[in-house]
Amino acid sequence: MATEPSPEWPDLAIADFVLPGSRSARDASRAIKPGRHGLPPEMVASIQRGRLIDAFILVTAEDGFPQVTISRVTDAAGVTKKAFYVHFASLDDCFLAAYEYGSAMLMALMSQAYNAAPTWSDGIRAGLRILLKVLASETPFAKASVVEINAAGPRVREARSRYLQGFRAFFAQSDGTGRPTIPVTVVDAVVGGIYSAIYIRVEAGRTDELLDLLPSLTYFALLPILGREEAEQHLSVV
Repeated sequence: MATEPSPEWPDLAIADFVLPGSRSARDASRAIKPGRHGLPPEMVASIQRGRLIDAFILVTAEDGFPQVTISRVTDAAGVTKKAFYVHFASLDDCFLAAYEYGSAMLMALMSQAYNAAPTWSDGIRAGLRILLKVLASETPFAKASVVEINAAGPRVREARSRYLQGFRAFFAQSDGTGRPTIPVTVVDAVVGGIYSAIYIRVEAGRTDELLDLLPSLTYFALLPILGREEAEQHLSVV
């Protein structure tokens, strides 16, 4: 962590990261002409899979996962049920693919911001800023991955647990002060608290307000390690 972190997530090559649900599944650029279109089978499969994933996230965010049906997803994606079963065995399979793909991209963006920061505490703030701003900008994915995931099957919820455990890496690096390493249980409690704060906003339909949480969540994350005096310095930083 040697350079000043970028204050805006578009500067972090966000164009290379397209979260599930950020595009319409029926966008003209993703259409496959009927008949002899000349596209190789693997490209057709990739386009159909991507359209199904985007459609799934959009439908789940709109209707709620318990109300989602395969017919609803395939209609939104503009593909057949037969095409759905080529790629996924069930709605849970589709949810799992969408969640793992989107959460991996989000973690990559957070890690990039964290590693670019000059200090450990700045890195924590930079990573949180990415998390909050991206979710605030990608409401369908936020709704599906934070709220509706609770209604999914065990494999999807286990993927969420693995994803949240991945946040431990941000606390594993020493801040260079000689302070003892924070226990994993404390890290998990901090991550759980941050997740709960985000959940409350998203579930209430206030996703656009997520970035407002940055000062308080940064303080909450730093407090167990740096103490109140140092953590409070981030409360005034917007």
